[in-house]
Amino acid sequence: MSNEDYAHQALSALERIDVEALEQDGHDRHEDAIAAVNELATLLESDDRVEDQNSVDTSEEWADNEDDWVEKVADAYEQAEIPRSKGTVTVKSIDDREYYYLQWREGDKARSQYVAPVRPA
Repeated sequence: MSNEDYAHQALSALERIDVEALEQDGHDRHEDAIAAVNELATLLESDDRVEDQNSVDTSEEWADNEDDWVEKVADAYEQAEIPRSKGTVTVKSIDDREYYYLQWREGDKARSQYVAPVRPA
């Protein structure tokens, strides 16, 4: 079950609570919980759409290894612990060799996560 499914399941469970039986404080908390879970479900739905829109195109050098490229990019995002809506794949030269890195900003700092060499082995 996806996170989005869990959020909808939680929203459904909250909506089944008999709010008339709750005291005012409980009623207010119930409304707050429904609003929070509803917002979470909406966010998860939009994250899924953004992730699809922000897939990183396979580089020309990796065209013959597209599945490996997709896996390496996914691993980089996972290690960076950032959403797919954030970050850009760039090329860095180190010791006369080129490498792909995922780069993003955290406040004033630029961060990066290794993806793969430009030319696959």
